[in-house]
Amino acid sequence: MIDKYFKSPILYDYTLALVICGACYFLHYKGYLQLPSFENTVAITSDLSTIALTLAGFILTLLTVLITFKTGAKTPNGRNNEDVPLFDLFFSSKLYFQTVTLLKNCIKSLIFVAVLGFSLKIFLNEVLLKFLFFTNVLGLTIIVATLWRSLLILTKIVALQKD
Repeated sequence: MIDKYFKSPILYDYTLALVICGACYFLHYKGYLQLPSFENTVAITSDLSTIALTLAGFILTLLTVLITFKTGAKTPNGRNNEDVPLFDLFFSSKLYFQTVTLLKNCIKSLIFVAVLGFSLKIFLNEVLLKFLFFTNVLGLTIIVATLWRSLLILTKIVALQKD
């Protein structure tokens, strides 16, 4: 199941975010969900955008470390790999390239959330500002899903080290 998620994680993350956002809109439309004040909504937008940029920086650091380690890794010769360090095997496997791609997509999603939040805060007029709350729900869901994906990737790397 996790492999299926890793084949198109952005599709799953954004679909989940849209479903949750749609559910919140439906609950608001039916009167079950009270929207926070305009000031709180704008503050939350700023917070989510800042958090997304910070997390993108952390993931970018992790990606940079992985790429840096790969440049110093020895390529296994294919005959006797028992003496080759585990990370050198990881760096020459398709799992490494999948990890790099997944982490790059995490960064792209987080930057998207940050740019969306800051852009809406700048350009949205007062009549449409009530939709900022739903954008916050969308952004929060994407941030959580992206963090979850990053943790899954790190768990796979730690499991590889354990073996």
